[in-house]
Amino acid sequence: MQHKGFIFDMDGVVVDNHKFHFQAWMEFSKRYKFPLDAKIYRDTYNGKTNADLFKMIFGNISAEEIQKYGAEKESLYQNLYLKEMKPHLGILDYFSYLKANQVKIALGTSAPTMNVNFTLDNLNIRSYFDVIIDGSMVKHGKPHPEVYSLCAKGLGLDPKDCVVFEDSIAGLLSGKAAGCSIIGIATSHTINELKPHVNQIISDFTDPLVFTL
Repeated sequence: MQHKGFIFDMDGVVVDNHKFHFQAWMEFSKRYKFPLDAKIYRDTYNGKTNADLFKMIFGNISAEEIQKYGAEKESLYQNLYLKEMKPHLGILDYFSYLKANQVKIALGTSAPTMNVNFTLDNLNIRSYFDVIIDGSMVKHGKPHPEVYSLCAKGLGLDPKDCVVFEDSIAGLLSGKAAGCSIIGIATSHTINELKPHVNQIISDFTDPLVFTL
């Protein structure tokens, strides 16, 4: 294999769940009366931490307020998604393939810890990951490279020996800035929207491309 480490974003990559996050954010926006639609969500929300998003929405609020709003919004999301939750197509077989080839796997996400626990534990996939970095562990959200730099460091690898799977523009820029190879996942953006930012794009993990990395 060309790469020694494989790093996965969570939302839109490990799980194809963006429509449920969008529905939760739309409900949250109605409660607090700030503008939001599909284009705003796609262009500015994907890949950012809750701290960044709530400061964008409410201004310079306290850590306690960020935590309160985060718990409220993520409860909306989890209630919507729980009955529909499933791994992204082909990814469990791909995880097994990577483990069989003794490569290291990390999760690098802007999601809060409560959503990481919700996803990994309900799907029983935590054991696949050697390293987990979530939004609570970074000072700078995507497109800053911090999350993927920390993943590579945690795996004990040079970023150039790692490949990142990402669905958001901010995430692709983050992985690239960290020095990793990047693969776009066409879930939250179309292939045409991703093309200016990445050379290799897949729709899911049944794509033969993933077995050439």
